Parts: sequence; C-alpha cells; structure tokens
Amino acid sequence: MAHQQRIRNWEGFYNARDLGGLPLRDGGTTRFGAYVRSADLRYATESGLGAAYDEGFRTVLDLRNDFETRLEPRSPDDERANAGRVPPSPEAELPEGMFGVRVPLDDIRASKFWHRMRAEHRAGTPRFFRPVLEETPDRVVAVLRTMATAPGGVVYHCAIGRDRTGLITAVLLSLAGVEPEAIAADYALTASELAPFFARMGFPDHGPHIAERLAELGFTVESAVLEQLDGFDAWDVMRRAGLTDAELERLAAPLIGDYLSHPAS
Repeated sequence: MAHQQRIRNWEGFYNARDLGGLPLRDGGTTRFGAYVRSADLRYATESGLGAAYDEGFRTVLDLRNDFETRLEPRSPDDERANAGRVPPSPEAELPEGMFGVRVPLDDIRASKFWHRMRAEHRAGTPRFFRPVLEETPDRVVAVLRTMATAPGGVVYHCAIGRDRTGLITAVLLSLAGVEPEAIAADYALTASELAPFFARMGFPDHGPHIAERLAELGFTVESAVLEQLDGFDAWDVMRRAGLTDAELERLAAPLIGDYLSHPAS
C-alpha cells in the first residue's frame, strides 16, 4: 500500500514515484511533494505535466547528456555513445510556470574511471554509486546544487530513471536519514516499474541481465545498494565534495521539515 501511494500515475510518466512515505531512522516518514524520481518524459502528455504542476512541482531536472536528447546524432561519437542506450528523446516541453533545466550527471571526461567501472562490473549497477561520490563527485555536486535552489517540487530523471536517478535518490534519502533498507527497496522497485516503459518503446529490458550479473558477483539488487550505503555518511561525503551545510539542509528539509539531526561540521 505504501508503495502504491508513492506512485505518480501522471499521464505519460513511467517509473515515477514520490520520495515521500519512506521510513526515517529516527521515526516517522519522509514528506510527500518535494521530489519525484522518473524515467525520461518522452511520453508525458500535457495532461500529465499539468497534473504534476497541480501537485506543486515547478522544476523538471534532466540528468542526461547532450547526445541523449538529440534524435539524430551529430557525429560518430554521438552514435557510439548512444549505442545500447534507449533511443534518444528531446527534453520535455513544459507548461507555463514549470521550469526545465538539464544538468548532465555523467562526467564523460573521466574515461579512465568509467573504463575501470566497466572492468569491475560496476557500471550499470548500483555498485558505481560510492566510487562516483568519492572519486568524481563534481557532477553530482552540480546536480544537487541545482536542486537546492530549484523552485517548487522537483521531478528529476535520466533516461530510464534507474542508475543516475538512483544515485541522486540515494543521496537525497541518506541526507534525510531514511533507513538504508528502504533506499535499497526503492531502487529495486524500478525493475517492475520500467517494464511498461520498455514495452512501449519496443526496447529490450536490461533489468534481468543486470540481476544475473550481480548474482554472479554474489549480490542481489538490494544487497548491492546496501553495500554502497554501508558506512555511508552522506553529510560528510557531500561536504568533502564541496557542498555547504546550508545547501545540504535545503536539500533535506523538504523531506523532513526544518529540524535536521546531522553531524556537526
């Protein structure tokens, strides 16, 4: 029931769910209406976007790279970069009063880093979360800094709303003090929520392959997330990455209110 309350059935949205209703370590649950994670908005209708607006969402944050938004590749590099990804789609056309911004999360310049993530079988799984946050956090900082000053509720998405969106979700929920098991369960929901999206696109669902790959390494999807959250102090990690306490408070407060319990800097 709690999961169903979090799903946002706005017309044309897929894998869209509110970050509200999740259990906090100190008791209570996160607030609704602050953040919604989603797959890209290629099928979002005027009615669906209007429903998001009516619920107080004023910002749509797109985490994709430039080449993922162009229907025709501009170069062989674009074409190679999109190989294996879902087909590109333009940024959503938003109703008046809704603000759209795109801040790519991937640091595509860090080629050695991503080569290592692939060699270690971390890419495409949640096991890349901590390495990104601790080794190449600049793009994450840019995304979170944008969210900290965004007007209204924020809908944020990458292409399918799994990995990049999942990383940002894990940070936001960790800053708010959500129980790690709930963060892992939220990430795992994406597999079933994406099935209709892949079916509508006629694109193969990589979810089962990812689960099989993780199983070969001794993980489930949930345990892979928990591995990344084990000993993870989001406040400390993001401070060291360059975010201020004021920025971190602005990110967490919409989920839990004005009172924040976190380690002093």
